Amino acid sequence: MLRFIGRRVLIMIPVLLGVLTIVYTLSCFMPGDPVRNKLGTNNYTQEQYDAMAHEMGLDRPFLVQLGDYLWGVITRFDLGEAYSTNRPVTESLGQRVGVSLRLGLMSLLLAAFLGIPIGIFSAVRQNTVPDYIITTLSIVLASLPAFWLAMEAIQIFASKLHVLPASGLTSWKHYILPVACSAMMTMASLVRMTRSSMLEVIRQDYIRTARSKGMKEKRVIFKHALKNALIPVITVVGNQVGMVVGGSIIVETIFNIPGMGMLMMGAINQRDYPLIMGVTLVTSVFVCVCNLVVDLIYSVVDPQIRGQFTSAKKRGKDSPHKKEGGATA
Repeated sequence: MLRFIGRRVLIMIPVLLGVLTIVYTLSCFMPGDPVRNKLGTNNYTQEQYDAMAHEMGLDRPFLVQLGDYLWGVITRFDLGEAYSTNRPVTESLGQRVGVSLRLGLMSLLLAAFLGIPIGIFSAVRQNTVPDYIITTLSIVLASLPAFWLAMEAIQIFASKLHVLPASGLTSWKHYILPVACSAMMTMASLVRMTRSSMLEVIRQDYIRTARSKGMKEKRVIFKHALKNALIPVITVVGNQVGMVVGGSIIVETIFNIPGMGMLMMGAINQRDYPLIMGVTLVTSVFVCVCNLVVDLIYSVVDPQIRGQFTSAKKRGKDSPHKKEGGATA
């Protein structure tokens, strides 16, 4: 187990460096000029432009800029200073990551709390009216654009009914609309994935055998079927958890929530390369860690996967051929 974790951590290093290199390259070659955004006006001389470019380190060759940035991240974990605020990027990230993490985890918990039980119910009641209704609604929710859903929620609950605030994040009421809107699409995916996975499992021979022995239906579903159907569901949840820290750009922008998504949007608009790279790095690290945790959860749910974590030496000691050979000797 520890050897597996160590290998995965080592693999994360080139993955993160590759992501940083790609994003830094794309950021530097996309349209826009961070020097002009920094100057904030068109009334400047070429000398002022050159001085600002030198101060920001943008007058050097691209490969030199990229090498200095990666070296600073690797050796000092120095993410630089944001062009727009002249503040350390780590400080800006520290103020925003908690907001997105809190909002995203609440959305994910709501989606899992509703989506998994509804998916199980739909699978157990296959080809009935409730199943048709649930399947149709899940497809509709998965198809709705996030921005449209958020704007309609504001229009109904904030503008017309005046029961919930439309923007900000200063009280518990401010969490209701953004959390609900963020959870809808994830919940729809979980419902469909849980239903399809459960249908595949409950048609297996061992489920029919358990039922033929007179075992209660709840015990068959929740002890035998659900545990074996959780692997694809865990994959969906793990992918969503990995993106939680990055925030939802659409939801955070519409509800004016100061999270990572809104920070990334502002950084892209202002061509703030250090801030873009900072958000990318934090998101990438979180995604890699969540993928590792998901793999470890697989070993808890599925005994066959758990066996893969056993070292080859231990498997050799426990093999029947070796025992037989030892007894013969």
